[in-house]
Amino acid sequence: MPFLKEIKDSYIKRQIESSKRNGLRHAIFSPKTRRIFKGHYIGVWKNDVKEGSGKEISRNGWMYDGNWLNGKKHGCGILSKISKEDHTIRRYYIGEWVAGKKQGFGHNWFEDGSYYEGDFCRNKRHGYGHMWHCNGDYYEGGWKDDFYHGMGLFIKDNGNRYEGQFIKGKKEGYGTYYHMVSGQEQRGLWNNDHFINGIMLDADFRQFALRPTSYPIPQMKLVMYVESSQDACEIINDNNPATEQVSFDRSCKKPPKRTIPNTCMPINTCPCLQSVL
Repeated sequence: MPFLKEIKDSYIKRQIESSKRNGLRHAIFSPKTRRIFKGHYIGVWKNDVKEGSGKEISRNGWMYDGNWLNGKKHGCGILSKISKEDHTIRRYYIGEWVAGKKQGFGHNWFEDGSYYEGDFCRNKRHGYGHMWHCNGDYYEGGWKDDFYHGMGLFIKDNGNRYEGQFIKGKKEGYGTYYHMVSGQEQRGLWNNDHFINGIMLDADFRQFALRPTSYPIPQMKLVMYVESSQDACEIINDNNPATEQVSFDRSCKKPPKRTIPNTCMPINTCPCLQSVL
C-alpha cells in the first residue's frame, strides 16, 4: 500500500543516531584507574566527535583549550598542565596545531626553563626559530627535526658567538667564531663542531686599539696527513723555520694510493680559547 514505507534502519540504530552529541555539551570521562583528576571535556561536538572550540582536561592533569577537528587538536590552542601539589597552571605550548600535533608557529616552554619561539612541524622544531637555553646560551636560525640546521647564530653565555652553517645541531660548513674576551675571530671551515681549516685574526674592533691585545694569535701548525703506509709526517711551525720529522713504522711496502690535503689547525695558547666552541 502507498502509505506503508519500508524502514531501512533498525530501532536501535535510530536511537544511537539520535543520542549522538551535537552542539555545546559537557562530558565527563570516568577513569578506569584512580588518577589525580577526573578527565572531562567542555565544548562543541559534531556527530559525537569533538569539533569546534572546547576545553579538555586529561586524567593526569594536562589541559588543552582551543580548537578541535575530528576529535583532534586543530587550529590555535593552549596546552598547559595542572600541578599536583598546589594545582597551579603552567603553560607549555601556545600556537598552531594540525591533526593533534604542533605544526606552524608557536611558543614552547620546557621543563628545565628553556624557551623556544618559532616554527614547528609534527611536534618538532622545524623551520626558523629562536631558542633561549636555561644555561644562558641563545640560538637563532634554521631548524630541522629538533636540531640546529642551516644558517644560524649561536651565542654562548660568556658572550662568544658563532655565525655560520649548522648540520644536525653541530657546526658544519663555513662559519666565523668570535672570541669576545680575547678580541679574536676564527673564520673558515668547520666539521662536526671542530675548526678544521681557515684563519684566525684580531677582530675588527681590535684594529684601532691603543695597545696590542694581551692574547696573541695562536700558533698555527701545518699538518700533512698521509696514509698509514707512508714513512713520515711533516710538521711545520710558523715560529720555527726548522722542520721536524716524525717517523712511523712501515706497515706496508706498497706506495700510498692517495694523500689527504693539507689542513691548518690552531694551537690555543690562551686559556680562554680552551673552552668548547
